[in-house]
Amino acid sequence: MSGNHSYERPRSACAPLLVVAAIIRGPDGRILLSQRPAHKHKGGCWEFPGGKVEQGESLADALARELHEELGLSVLACQPFMTVQHDYPELSVRLCFREVTAFAGQPSGREGQPVQWFEPAALSELDFPEANQPVVRGLALPDHWLILPSPLPTDWHDALPRSIQAGATLVYLRGVSDQQQLRELVQCCHAHGAQALVADDSELAQAVGADGVHLRHQSALARTERPPLPWVSVACHDAPSLAHAQALGADMAVLSPVKATPTHPEQPGMGWAQFQTLAEGTPIPIYALGGVTPEDLSAARAAGARGVAGIRAFWRR
Repeated sequence: MSGNHSYERPRSACAPLLVVAAIIRGPDGRILLSQRPAHKHKGGCWEFPGGKVEQGESLADALARELHEELGLSVLACQPFMTVQHDYPELSVRLCFREVTAFAGQPSGREGQPVQWFEPAALSELDFPEANQPVVRGLALPDHWLILPSPLPTDWHDALPRSIQAGATLVYLRGVSDQQQLRELVQCCHAHGAQALVADDSELAQAVGADGVHLRHQSALARTERPPLPWVSVACHDAPSLAHAQALGADMAVLSPVKATPTHPEQPGMGWAQFQTLAEGTPIPIYALGGVTPEDLSAARAAGARGVAGIRAFWRR
């Protein structure tokens, strides 16, 4: 099979259908999508190019084959992005997304399918198959996000912009209760191109102009509905809390601890293998937290994470 992910196999017949899909960025940052034929499952929807992984075929080989057959592209380099498992009424699919960081050739719809480059901000306005939605959400999020040190250092006016400029363009404003200071922190985030989350309180988030909330573990478990904000993050530590984050409709989850940390030396950390068991396939962008640094991004991606989060290693003094 090539191109236009074929979803005709009955769900009851076998294990989830394994599919590899590509996030292809052009030199200008736009993302390449193809449109499903009208007669296919989810016909007319836009999707990330790719197709079924054949028996005995590696993900890398399947991606290379599919993009050559479907678009006429040669993959020169790629890296894991997210893996999503989704149950449609008629079948289950496991989509392994790869971010293509280098390719050769000019893409064209070699099977007659429309292909088009889109600005990343336009993706949220398009119709995608449900299994693609977590990746659309994930593409609107950064690789790194920062958790403020507590207590907040007095030099934060200088350190916070440096931290954002280093790539942490999502900031969790933990440990700050004063509304005026929260407003100043939110304004600083926005002035330097970052979004800001406050802890738990959606009314407070709205009052200080924040972009959303990060629900701490117990606060999330006490909720039955999603807060009415653009971005909602949930702190998770195990499979039940990840399932609850999905039920709430969270936009992302922070899964911890990956490693032991100085602040919690009694917790040894789950390690990347257990992290992968929990994260891979979960249809929410997940950030690895706990003893990780920006240099752990590749390991986190390989284990199913969208990105990495932290305090000390992400705070630029």
